[in-house]
Amino acid sequence: METVFAQSAVAFTAGMILNFMPCVLPVIPFKVQAMLRETTGTTRSRALAAAALLAGSLTFFIVLGTVTAGFGLMWGQQFQHPWFRVLLSIILLAAAIATFTGWSWRLPQLVYRVPMSRHLGAFFTGALAGVLSTPCSGPFLGSVLAFAATRSALETMIMFSAIGAGLACPYLVLLLWPGLLERFSFSSRLAVNFKMALGFILLAGALFFIQGFLPPLLRQTGWMVWALGIGVWLVVIFTGGSRTRLRPVLFLVLAIVVVTGFRDIPLFDGGQGIPWQVYSDHRLEQSVGQPILVEFTADWCINCKAMERTTFKDKKLLDIIGTMGVIPLQVDLTRVDEQRRAIFDRFGGRAIPYIVVLDGKGQLVQHYTGVVGADTLVEVLKSIDG
Repeated sequence: METVFAQSAVAFTAGMILNFMPCVLPVIPFKVQAMLRETTGTTRSRALAAAALLAGSLTFFIVLGTVTAGFGLMWGQQFQHPWFRVLLSIILLAAAIATFTGWSWRLPQLVYRVPMSRHLGAFFTGALAGVLSTPCSGPFLGSVLAFAATRSALETMIMFSAIGAGLACPYLVLLLWPGLLERFSFSSRLAVNFKMALGFILLAGALFFIQGFLPPLLRQTGWMVWALGIGVWLVVIFTGGSRTRLRPVLFLVLAIVVVTGFRDIPLFDGGQGIPWQVYSDHRLEQSVGQPILVEFTADWCINCKAMERTTFKDKKLLDIIGTMGVIPLQVDLTRVDEQRRAIFDRFGGRAIPYIVVLDGKGQLVQHYTGVVGADTLVEVLKSIDG
């Protein structure tokens, strides 16, 4: 049991690190608004809000740990279901509209008679943060999930609870530290602009999770409109007073830049990145004698998309792949079937993005769970060549 508690400490750290992963960006507005609601509250009210947020996070992760232990689900596997991504997009879109307009929905009056009903928002924020964290992976998470896969259902739930506690921890500190919250004010102009920025983050999250169901033209149009919206908002902010007359010219320049940029930049294909080949055991066998780079990815994985736009377009990495004749193979886990899940398990995967580097004999050289930089991959490939 000591080992379980030691791993739980690692799991807590992994949960805290998830707060800095791209996939949790859409939930930041919920957490910030939950904290801002408590800026004028009493110490007791803040403590109850913190407890509600923690309870929401723990509830989700305990359920997830139970299901994982019982059915052997992959981390983030719920995102493979189209209905789940559509529902999440609708929730984020509704939250974005509410943030922009100040509109809020009310639950049936019976709900508000329940003790601590005032903090239901904090509870659901904690649960939603857990949901949105599961397309992510980061440092330590892979080893925690690998360890949990070998333990009992109770021990798995303990470790998943630790992840949930770690994810909620930074916001608990902010809620329980009055001096930090008192710096925020809804009446200030800065707070209004900050709220607008949070609305655009929510809108981006809604568009990201729904884009897989949209045709390419509509998908690109959606992102273009989103970028134009941000641009218009920034122009309005910085051209107040006597500079208002500059707005028509700046709006025209903005439209030209955004439309031209989105026309020339391939946002949703590989561009000039790594020329991935679809993984198959036959292709792996044919590649004997050459180093192999295997990527496990999915359309719903925000970290995977971030790496496609950064790591996998790095010139140094592309050069060494070409020079060494590295074979890049890709396994798409957007929809997990038995065959792809078996490949993922065989390579020791627990969460995505998951990167595996093999030498010319097909032996494992290194593997990475979560976002990894191009320099790291360059160094490990050079070690094979050396």
